Amino acid sequence: MGRDRLARVLALATLVCLGAGLVLTHGTEMLMPGPLASAHGAIEACSTCHASSGSGKLSWIRGLAPGEPHADSKACLTCHKMPETAFNPHGASDEALKQSTERLIKIASTTPVPLSARAQDAAFPTHDMVKGGLECATCHQEHQGANFDLSKVSNEQCRACHSVRFDSFDGNHPKFVTYPFERRTRIVYDHAGHFGKHYPEVAKKDPSRRIPETCATCHDSRQDKRVMAVAPFEQTCTGCHLDQIVGKERASGPKGVAFLSVPGLDVQTLKKKNAAIGEWPEASEAELTPFMKVMIGRDERGRALMKALDGVNLQDLSTASDAQIKAVAALAWKTKRLFHALIKGKASDVLGNFGIGGATLSAGLVADLTASMPRDVIAGAQQQWLPNLAAEIAAHPETDAAGDGWSTITTETKLAATADPDELFGGHAREAGGHRGRMRLAEDSDTIPGRRLLPSGTPRSIDAERNKGTDDDEPRMERRKPEGSDKDDRPTAPSGKDTGSADTTTKPSDGDKQAGAPVKPPPSDPADQSDDLLFPTAEELRGIAKEAPSAAKEAPSGAAGGSSDAANAKLDSGAPPSAADTRAPTAPAKSADAAAAPRGGAASEISIESDVDPESWAEYGGWYRQDHAIYYRPVGHKDKFIFSWLVLTGPHATKGDTSPAAAVFDGLTGKDAQGACTKCHSVDDIQGKGRIVNFAPASAAAKTGRFTKFVHEPHFAITGDRGCLTCHALEKGRPYLKSYEQGNPKVFASDFGAVNKDLCQTCHTAGKSRQDCLLCHSYHVNGVTTPMMSTKLPIQ
Repeated sequence: MGRDRLARVLALATLVCLGAGLVLTHGTEMLMPGPLASAHGAIEACSTCHASSGSGKLSWIRGLAPGEPHADSKACLTCHKMPETAFNPHGASDEALKQSTERLIKIASTTPVPLSARAQDAAFPTHDMVKGGLECATCHQEHQGANFDLSKVSNEQCRACHSVRFDSFDGNHPKFVTYPFERRTRIVYDHAGHFGKHYPEVAKKDPSRRIPETCATCHDSRQDKRVMAVAPFEQTCTGCHLDQIVGKERASGPKGVAFLSVPGLDVQTLKKKNAAIGEWPEASEAELTPFMKVMIGRDERGRALMKALDGVNLQDLSTASDAQIKAVAALAWKTKRLFHALIKGKASDVLGNFGIGGATLSAGLVADLTASMPRDVIAGAQQQWLPNLAAEIAAHPETDAAGDGWSTITTETKLAATADPDELFGGHAREAGGHRGRMRLAEDSDTIPGRRLLPSGTPRSIDAERNKGTDDDEPRMERRKPEGSDKDDRPTAPSGKDTGSADTTTKPSDGDKQAGAPVKPPPSDPADQSDDLLFPTAEELRGIAKEAPSAAKEAPSGAAGGSSDAANAKLDSGAPPSAADTRAPTAPAKSADAAAAPRGGAASEISIESDVDPESWAEYGGWYRQDHAIYYRPVGHKDKFIFSWLVLTGPHATKGDTSPAAAVFDGLTGKDAQGACTKCHSVDDIQGKGRIVNFAPASAAAKTGRFTKFVHEPHFAITGDRGCLTCHALEKGRPYLKSYEQGNPKVFASDFGAVNKDLCQTCHTAGKSRQDCLLCHSYHVNGVTTPMMSTKLPIQ
């Protein structure tokens, strides 16, 4: 009886104490098994972390029933940002886990299992534990006190799941396999070659050049202790490699990248087959640039055209089929329209959609892709290579009635669709007489026989050409006023002379008349004209007519006068001038009308000749024009033009592809490519997605997904005089550079030997340095971040 009474008293006391605790304590504090860690100390409600718990003091009863196994872990993810694979071991993907498991099973088969691991397996079997996913509480045990380290995981916890079991690092821990080389370096740098060959050669040629003395000259770990970073280019490589980038050390080939061109065509064959290409510089030997292929192929018709021209030798069309000849003619007009559009419009409009990836490019990216090319660069090229482009485009709309975009006008030696110059430019473009009206191309010292090129461009460019010679009997041009208006309308010849009379204007030949319909003249009102580079205004043409006679100096009698008369006589007779005639400066005698003409208007300019070729003039980078092509010369390291094109085309340029995008990428990454980017930056294949140039340096963010970590700084003090060579032994004769010739970054041979476990074990042993698993391994391979809270703006 005494025992029963004591039991009842104790039970009653327990109930009283529990009741008092529930009544007197705040919230559910009495139910907590222990204090929270410091990081979670501000949490008061159990339901914040425990999904099955409510806010009442008896809500714990609901937790007795089974619920969602990962419910509490999902509550953790409301604050801790984790990937979708958060409940997988290490938060890794299924594919990564599969590869790791297969490798570890092979290692486990050769590793003896310690007795303690066998006992743990028998008492707490865990082979089925990871099938349904691991909960956060498996490793992170709360309610251990404010000073408890929640991220601490014991070796026993790690060993519970792993197939490879060992007691300690200096015990049966597996040997290292090619550590730390999981992939080749992003920067191609042959240490053995530089140390043994390049540095001694540089020091011998130029002792003043800066040669690295220690590894720390190029490497440091200050920004990120996990990664031994490489110092910037300006501190390391610029002394030897900057000249390679800007082209100073190029022994052959152009120093710039050919961007736009008027490609060389077999004009003679095209004429024989009556292909319509209009005006075209026959001296051009330029290639059709890959960039133009991208721009022309920006729509379906352009892509079909590029495909039709694949494998066609544009400069030898003797064996070309009719379909290929037709495609070449279409290419000529596509090229002309491209130049015309770049002058008339804006680069962001013309180049805004290259058809690469289907996305419209931003204005900033277009500026980088064109290196902010000045409009005058294209306009100057047009004035030299295609001086009558405006008239041709006006006469040849982009599509004909059939809508196929092919031109049907016969090509002649003279300007296609040539009509009276007065008809072409509404009476404003009279030929100035002699050979002054002929435009000499920059690449050709001779004019093209039989071709009458109409003046185009600004007055300065026209004056520069016309000052090479004038005609004796050109009438002074005046302005005719329309009735009832004070404004000038069009130029007329004084003394009743008609500007269209036969004695001053060359009429088209029969072949010209058959070439096509007359060209539609541009608007005569300057306010209606949209491009002064293509259509000189009425005022400019009047100034041209007045300045040309007054700008030329009177030539003394003798040889000079004789050569001028001879040249004019040849032109009047219709015979083509010789090279000497076109080069020789002439000074015609002043006619009475020219002598009486007023000296009004802007002064004419004489072009300045330079002994420096355009490529050398652009020594420090930028645009220049040479050999019927517009080139871009890199300005230095991190050149935005080359960088942007490589980034844009790389994902769409698989190896062996013949698309325009791949042609651009291959052209900029070739062995002798301008800028020499891939001389140092490696190129990786993206599976099914083209290629990528590794411009970004290695960083901790780039090492996500790795189980192993290493911090360099704590080890610097124990390396002694050998420094980095203590762990990284240079091995000569390894095929380091050869491994970069293929695109898989994980297939390579380092020029340094792997780090051995025995080397680490000299310090990390029992009684000396730490050996716990988390010292070198990360559980969450992709890291854990705590995002910023979502705070809504207050409503006023």
